[in-house]
Formats: sequence, C-alpha cells, structure tokens
Amino acid sequence: MALDGIVISNIVSELSDALIGGRIDKIYQPEKDELLLSVRNQKDAYKLFLTANSNYPRIHFTTRVKNSSQTPPMFCMLLRKHLSSGRIMSITQPHYDRIVEMEIEATNELGDRENKKLIIEMMGRHSNIILTKADGTIIDSIKHISSAQSSMREVLPGRTYFYPNNQVKLNPSALHLDSFITHIKAQSLPTFKALYTVYAGISPLLGHALCHEAGIESATLVENLDDKALHRLFTALSNLMEKVHAKAYSPTLFVDHEDHPLEFYSFPLSTEYTHAKTYSTLSELLEFYYYEQSSKSVVSQKTADIKKMILTFIDRGVRKKAIQEKAIEESQDAEIYKIYGELLTAYSFAVPEGADSFITQNYYSENYEDITVPLDPKCNAIENAQKYFKHYNKAKRTLSAAHEQLLSIEEDLSYLQSVLISLDFLQTQEDIDGLRRELVDMGYLKKRKQTKGKPQKNAIPYMQFTSSDGQTIYVGKNNYQNDELTMKFAKITDLWLHIKDGPGSHVIVKLNPGEDPSDMTLIEASMLAAYYSKGKHSSNVAIDYTFRKNVKKVPNAKPGMVIYTNFKTIYVTPDENLVKRLENH
Repeated sequence: MALDGIVISNIVSELSDALIGGRIDKIYQPEKDELLLSVRNQKDAYKLFLTANSNYPRIHFTTRVKNSSQTPPMFCMLLRKHLSSGRIMSITQPHYDRIVEMEIEATNELGDRENKKLIIEMMGRHSNIILTKADGTIIDSIKHISSAQSSMREVLPGRTYFYPNNQVKLNPSALHLDSFITHIKAQSLPTFKALYTVYAGISPLLGHALCHEAGIESATLVENLDDKALHRLFTALSNLMEKVHAKAYSPTLFVDHEDHPLEFYSFPLSTEYTHAKTYSTLSELLEFYYYEQSSKSVVSQKTADIKKMILTFIDRGVRKKAIQEKAIEESQDAEIYKIYGELLTAYSFAVPEGADSFITQNYYSENYEDITVPLDPKCNAIENAQKYFKHYNKAKRTLSAAHEQLLSIEEDLSYLQSVLISLDFLQTQEDIDGLRRELVDMGYLKKRKQTKGKPQKNAIPYMQFTSSDGQTIYVGKNNYQNDELTMKFAKITDLWLHIKDGPGSHVIVKLNPGEDPSDMTLIEASMLAAYYSKGKHSSNVAIDYTFRKNVKKVPNAKPGMVIYTNFKTIYVTPDENLVKRLENH
C-alpha cells in the first residue's frame, strides 16, 4: 500500500484547510490503538480518525468510525485532560516523513495557555500516537516503547521526543539535477528502489510509476542507465513535486476489472493498472480502501478465541459422530439375535446337549432356507436363547440411543457451523458481545465478569440494505439475531429467505399486506441470503423463500433453527459488488 510521504502531504493539506483554528470538542478511543477526535471549526464539525494499527496506520476524516468503548482508557482520559477545548494551531509533516504533527493550544489546570503536540507516526509495526509538551518532552503515548524493545529510541513518559531514523534521505521538494544524478548513480540498486532509497516520501509504488513514466524498466540497475534516461527520470519526479507544491492533488484508487481496490495514490500514476477511480478527497478514498479491511482485522483479532473454540467443538463433534455411526453399524445385526432366540426356543427339544451350533430351517425367511445358529456348549438351548434375546435387547437400546445421539450431534454441528459463518458478519463490539452472550447461554463459553456501564444497544442491530426498487431488506448477523429478526421483528406478510440445507443468515424483505416483492428485489434479497451463508464463494446457490407466516420455530431447538413450508427456490450466484451497492451505511 502506498501511504508514503507524498500521500501524507496530501492528508496534511486536507486537514490543514479544514481544521486550523478549530477546537477539539470530544476525544474517544474506540480501540486500544485508535483515536477519534470531534473538532468544530466555526459552523463545521469534523470527525478525525487516527490509528497506530500495525497493519493499517493512518489519519483522515471519517463518517463511519464510531466510539464503541464504554469506558475510556487511561490514554484517552489523559488526552481529554490536556487537549479538551484545545485550538488546533498547525498541522505539519516533517521532511516528507510518514509523520503528522498537530500543534494544539490548550489551557492547563491553572488556566494558563500551553502548546502541546499530538504526533502520529505511521510506520507499520512501529506506528504510534504520542502527546508531547512544546519542548518535546513526552507526556504519554498510545504505545510505550522501552529500551528492551528498542535500543535506538525509547517512547516513554518523561523522555525527550525525537524523530525516528529516516536514514538521512534527501528532501524531494529541493530537487537539483546534478545532485539527483550523483545520488542516484551512487546506488547499486534497481532504479525504482534507488528512488525511494535516496529520497524521502517515495514508496515502491511511486518508484515503479516514475520509472514507467520515464520509459525505464523499473528493475534496470541504475549503473546501466544513460544520461538521457536519468534526465527523463528527473523530469518525471520534478513534475510530480510541482503538483505537490501546488497542492494539485487528485486522489486516485486503482481497481481491477471487478472494481476491487488494488492500490491508491494522491495522483493518477503511469502504472500497469488499467482501471482507476478518482475521489474528491483523500479521506473519502482512504476510508473506502481501509475501513472494511481494518474492521475485519479488528473483529478477527477479538474473535480469535471464539473461532478456535468453535473449531475445537466441531472437531470433537465430528469424532463423536463417527463413534455413533460405528455403533449404529454394529447394531444393524440386532434382528438376527432375535431370530436365533426364537428358533432356539421353538426347536429346543431338537438341540443336542453340548453342541456348539445348530442347523434348522429359518421360518422367518420366505424360502425357509437352512440357518446355522452358533451355540455356547456350556448352556442348553433355552439358556442360549435367553442370551440371544439379551443381546437383541441391548443392541436395540444401543441403536435407539445412537440414533438419538446422532441427531443431537448433527444439530450441534449445524449450529456450530452457523456460528463459524456468522463470525464473518460481525461488524461492531456490540455484535461480538451479542455472539458471546449467545455462546454463554448455549453453554459453550463461560460467563465473563461484567464491566461497569450499561451495554450499548442498537435500535435495529440487523444489517440493513435497500433494493434497487427501494424496498428495505434486513439480514441477521448471528443466530440470536436470526431468531429475533424472523420471529419478533418481521411481520407475517414479510418475505423470508434462507440458503437451502445449510447454515446462513435469515433475510427479511419488508412488504405491505398483500404486496409481492418485485423480481429485482427477490433476486437481490436472494443474493444477500447467498452471500451471508456458507454459499458465499459458490455459484448457483439454492435459496428458499416464503412468507414469514410459513416459518415456525422448532420447540427447544437451538437459536436460528426453524422449519418452513410452502416455499419456492431460486438459484443465484453471490456478487460482492452488488452487496456493497445495496448496503446502507
């Protein structure tokens, strides 16, 4: 990803235009490495998102990120103490590095005005958010870095802040041809790598693009370039920096033929990517590019223990199922024990004493063929018969119990598979907490100690979509939601959809009494039912649909388990782009 110094300069320009002179109204910490600042500047209100997430560090305006933390962490409380009602004086980027500094004027406990700096470093696993005094003394940081973690640079309260080592790269805003050629030719590297090794703010993506624009194969070693090629490369970089100085940014998202995002940059680039989309602001682009990926990453981390536990229970269930199936197979011969017992009882007078077998006609068979009955020589005919009746009754009980156990195990496995699938649908902390409550109620998880504060609850927690015809479609995120959505929220006149013979979300299309869904709405709702199910990555997925009045809850069944009648089936292939288009943000 190309969140390099040039892109950061675009962000700084965007933030400066909107926030300079504004006041920080509220401060939240949604996750352990995230901040959400509410800023008012005259009549305008902005939400500024900062994250030091190792995989997706960034800073931009947001409309999607919400505060999901019920109790503010210590770092958040400290920021509120030092920065609440503070005025943003400047937003800068040192030396085209991946660092943004916000200088903020706020009042201290004595009412005196003091300048503080809120610094976000966006450097992969070294990313951090740091609050310092005006003289550079660190007040605190969202991540503490001790000498044991880094011998080069401690980030701890009381230490003096200094910039990370940027390997003394040159500033691309002060380009000179002779210096450019001298420093580039001094590198024994491929050309694209030499560019970002010599100059700050350049990413591998930009290095490749500059080579492409200059008509140079990016993997060509610098030592093999002639003066004309070096001049073309210098011109390409100079032209780009002229746009940066003029703030003529044009945020561009590069996508594949199916509109899936591949890369982004602050300008259209000469690359191998053939499809591109432009955005009015970089914040809008970054939110689209990162939001879903980072949200899934956070949810995945928070539910890793649930996933591991569910997989363990599934593995255990599969082994239990194999045991019961073996018991059923072994009990299939139970009927022959009954026949042996009946024949021995009927022909007991003809069975010799001490015999180890007895041959007689099997009158239970249509052809009355001979049958050999194994005997215990130590027992007489009646005693052997009683043994066979005992074997028969035991096998019969085993068979009945095994069938019962098998049904229970299959129901458990079906439920666990549905939970495993629902992990992909979780979006917020409330969703995760809801799933945990469900698993506690079902006996799979132990109840956690409750934290202080009332849990937040959405008025309508289900996923909501709008069909192309304007009809509202709801999709459950977990089995509790599926039950509530179908059995309580939906009216009997609404349309209900679900994947055929498999785990997945319940889908409800809101309809007026006597109204039928349009063909377009039916297809789109079926797409959603297929996408939010085990058939997400399949084609021609069978989706059953019927009116809600035909759906019944099975007594004592696990959450999400229903039976339905008078249904029809439609076959669809899930389309992720369509799902995104229908989604209500």
